[in-house]
Amino acid sequence: MSKNINELRQALQKKTQETLKLQEEAAKLSSESTARREGRSSPSSIIGVPTMASPKPSSSSTKHSSTVLDSTSYNFPSSHSSPPKSLSSKYESESGSHKKSVIFSGKEQVETILEEYAEQVRDLQKKLSENTEQHEQQKFALRQSIIELQTSLENAMREKESLSELRRKESHSQEGHNSRLRATVDELKTASQLQEEMLKESSSQIDYLKKLVQGHDDVFEQLRGLLLHYEGGPDQKSYGYESIASVRVSYLPTAFARILQDFEAEVLRLKSKFVPLEDQIDMMQRESQSKTEILLQQHQDSVERLIGEHEQDLEVLREAAKASHSHANNIQSQMEIIQEQAKNQKSLYLRQISQLEGTISQLRSELREAMRLSQDKIEDLEKQLHLVHSEMTEAQIERDQYSQETGNLDDEVQQLLAELHKKDVELNLEKEQNKRLWDRDTGSSITIDNLRRELDNKNMELQRLDSIVRSLQMECEGQVQRQMSAIKERNDSLERESSILAQLNSTKEKLHKASQELNERKLSLDSAERVIADLRCSHLEKERVIECTNDEINKLRGRVDSKRQEFQQLKSESELLRGVQSDCESLKVQLAEKEKVIEILQKQVEGMTEIVSQHGRTAGAMETEKSQLIKEVGEKKVELQELKISQDKKDSQIRQLEASLSDVELEKVKLMNVCSERLRVLKEMKLEREELVNEIKASRIELSALAEEAEIIKNDYREKNEDMEAIVSKLKIQLKSAQIELEQTRATLKTMEGSDGHGNAMKVAMGMQKQITAKRGQIDALQSKIKFLEEAMTNATKEKHYLKEERNRLSQELSCMASLNNKLAGELEILKSQDKRLKDKLVTMEAALDKASLQFAECQCIIQRQEQEVMRYKLQHTLDVKELQGPGHTVGSSSLKQRYSSLPHSSSAPSCQTFAGHISHMPSKLNYTKEDPLRDLKQLLQELRSTIDEIPSAILPKTESDSDPDLSSTLEAAVRDLPSEVTRGQEAFSRDALSLHTADLEEQESTFPFTSSVSQLSARYTSSKKPSFEDRYKDRSPVHSLLTAPLDDLKAAPAPSFERRSSLRKNCSPPEPTTTTTNRSVSFSTSTSIQTGESRENTCRKLQNKMENLQNLVETMQLKNQAMSTMIRCQEKKIEQAKEKEKKLSK
Repeated sequence: MSKNINELRQALQKKTQETLKLQEEAAKLSSESTARREGRSSPSSIIGVPTMASPKPSSSSTKHSSTVLDSTSYNFPSSHSSPPKSLSSKYESESGSHKKSVIFSGKEQVETILEEYAEQVRDLQKKLSENTEQHEQQKFALRQSIIELQTSLENAMREKESLSELRRKESHSQEGHNSRLRATVDELKTASQLQEEMLKESSSQIDYLKKLVQGHDDVFEQLRGLLLHYEGGPDQKSYGYESIASVRVSYLPTAFARILQDFEAEVLRLKSKFVPLEDQIDMMQRESQSKTEILLQQHQDSVERLIGEHEQDLEVLREAAKASHSHANNIQSQMEIIQEQAKNQKSLYLRQISQLEGTISQLRSELREAMRLSQDKIEDLEKQLHLVHSEMTEAQIERDQYSQETGNLDDEVQQLLAELHKKDVELNLEKEQNKRLWDRDTGSSITIDNLRRELDNKNMELQRLDSIVRSLQMECEGQVQRQMSAIKERNDSLERESSILAQLNSTKEKLHKASQELNERKLSLDSAERVIADLRCSHLEKERVIECTNDEINKLRGRVDSKRQEFQQLKSESELLRGVQSDCESLKVQLAEKEKVIEILQKQVEGMTEIVSQHGRTAGAMETEKSQLIKEVGEKKVELQELKISQDKKDSQIRQLEASLSDVELEKVKLMNVCSERLRVLKEMKLEREELVNEIKASRIELSALAEEAEIIKNDYREKNEDMEAIVSKLKIQLKSAQIELEQTRATLKTMEGSDGHGNAMKVAMGMQKQITAKRGQIDALQSKIKFLEEAMTNATKEKHYLKEERNRLSQELSCMASLNNKLAGELEILKSQDKRLKDKLVTMEAALDKASLQFAECQCIIQRQEQEVMRYKLQHTLDVKELQGPGHTVGSSSLKQRYSSLPHSSSAPSCQTFAGHISHMPSKLNYTKEDPLRDLKQLLQELRSTIDEIPSAILPKTESDSDPDLSSTLEAAVRDLPSEVTRGQEAFSRDALSLHTADLEEQESTFPFTSSVSQLSARYTSSKKPSFEDRYKDRSPVHSLLTAPLDDLKAAPAPSFERRSSLRKNCSPPEPTTTTTNRSVSFSTSTSIQTGESRENTCRKLQNKMENLQNLVETMQLKNQAMSTMIRCQEKKIEQAKEKEKKLSK
């Protein structure tokens, strides 16, 4: 386009320069004419001498008239008026003035000059009008091209702006994603630190419990010593030392009266001291339980709210996933259609190549047959030429003889003419003499009579001579007829020769045409061979391109396989991490269980002094188990650190993959730009091709018209040649008749010479003179005809020469047009090959783009899945940490004390079971991540559709609004009913102090549905059996049930919780501790409860912050999904535009 614009500009500059030159010349001529008008004062003063005498004034007048005409002729185009009328009017006025003043001889010259100048003026006006029209057309074409270029520039700028905006959005989204990933890593680090702190606290508590156990052992040893000391009484010999119990039984009435009295006194004293301490412990325990219940309720409400918001976000994301999946299906269908089209085009090209090869073989066979036939024709024509040459030699010999005879006859005619001239002179002399004699001898009648007689005699002789002449004429006519027959034969032979020559010329022309056709066929064969070579080259290039694309595809597949392997390794490592985490969490659960068992044992040890030995043994076993668990926890910590390092490495690999994906997207954008530019070039080339095809069609039409005109001219020329040959034959006949008459006149003159008598001679001479004058007139007419025919022959030869020149010119033009057609055909083939290459490249690029988009979608799905898993693990981790913290967690709010007032350990027991249920679900999730991402997307879409069909749109806000008043009412009821519940708890606590045995717990399982966790703990402690999957699934935590429950179950969430609280309050009763605890244990429990309350406040705050971060992550994921949907829509639009362009090009 830029070259065409530069050429148009140069042409416009040339045209403007030419118009400026013409205007300058017109201005110069107008100035010269005005100057000459002013210098010419009067015509009479300038022309003083008559024109006939001196030639100078005429030249001056002609110059003046020429200048006037120049001025008028060059002034008219500037005014754009009709030049002929004004010129004629001015010229008539000036010529009239000059006629009045001077009559000069150069009128005709002036008129011719005026006509020439008028024609020049008209030509100049036409040129100017043509130049102006061309200039306007070029301006219009330039404007159109400028408008098209502006539109293309605007479109390109828009595309650039859209691409820049998309890149900015992608960069912002990537930065946000990186920042979120860093925040999640920091949160995980803080969570790990909290876990380490919790482990340290648990280790410190274990150490403290060890110290307590040692103190209890010392106390037991002291009690044994005291018992042995008390056993050293007077009745020891009659009873043996079998056991302490037997000793006590034997010496109860006698030996231990004092000891019992002392014990009773001590017991009364200790009871009096222990009653206020028990009241304080009960108050502290109730306050801690109420605070923990309030915190749990708040946490559950926040979790429910977050779950609702998360489910709304999930619905939005599922809709986006549906749209992306439909778009991916559309792209796959389009790609399949494009591949089918490429296959069809390839098959068509192969068919065309096979057809061209078949046509080339047919053309070769036809050329061989034509060459053979032309060679046979050439041989036949050579034979005919030999025959014609022999006949031509014979005809030339006869013609030479006839020319010699005609030369002799011409010599005789000239001699006869000379004799006739002499006889004319003699006749004139005789006439003069006769006149003299008539003057002299008028009176002599005798002489007259004699002369009359002589005249009669001479008349008789003349009659005799006439008869002789007639006989001679008859003989001459016979000879002439013989000669005419011979001439006719010669003419026939000449006509045969001319026909043979015409046949030779026609054969030569046919040979020339055949040679031209052979050359054209050779050129067509060459062009076809070139086409075949080009097609083969293009096919080879296509194969190379296909091989290159296959290599690239193989490389990309290798990269994809390597990345998939890396991703699978990452998945396996993540699975190992999850297994290790699950192991750690199971160990934590075991630790929590052991801690709870220790707490229960502490409460049991305080009231069970009789079975101290059994508890000592179990304490040793527990210490060994604790040491083993501490070792395992240290090993798991090391493994967790290693897994964190590996996870960091995998995060860096994921970032690298995201960077490579961004690079792929940039390459995709660049390739789209290159494809658009190539499509634009293809459009331009196709437009040029159409223009060239139109020009070729016009040139072919002109060539056909010129060929028809040439055939018409040939026919006219043949007809004229035939007419001229007929006229020449007629003239030849007339010449022969004239020659015969001359011979007759010669014979008569000879007879006149032999005659006597003067009068008869005069009459004969007068008659002969009349005949001679008549013959001379005929001869002059014949000569004028001959001259006219010669002029016609010269004109015909000139026309023939001109026609030959035109024919040569037309043949040259035909050859030029044929070469141009061949060039254009070559260019068209090159353009077709380029078009095919570009289409193949477009197909390959679209396939690569689709593959890249699919890979990008898979990576995004994987990233989203990992983020969702990270969020789920965080929630589970925080919930597990909160559940592992146990009772004694205090927060400022005092609501929801009603829930677990009667269950001191029910909040911690379900956590281990929920985690066990989570561990049981882990393999299914790992297997799910190993599957194909597209299949996962399809399954997700199906699940989303089913859930959307089942769930109405207005469930979540109703549940939230319905749950708020229930919560407020339960809080108020809890605050009002505090003292009554406290008294109830005290009564329940004072009842059945030593009833927490394994059999009793098993009996309670049938009556109390919610206390199964405690019974499982006791059974696990006694028999060390693992719980089944069903038991774990039944006893999950309420938070875990909220996380894993479907949306349909959320409607009925608040009511069952309230019913469950009431049932728990009615049915469940905590175990009552014994009264055999020391002051040190009471002070330690109070201090630990305060410390755990402060740590739990901090953990709750951290959990709230984490939940807010998770909400922000969900919002950013929504924005990212929206940006991806916009990107996908833009890509769809670009693909549709490219397909529309391809359809237009194919049309």
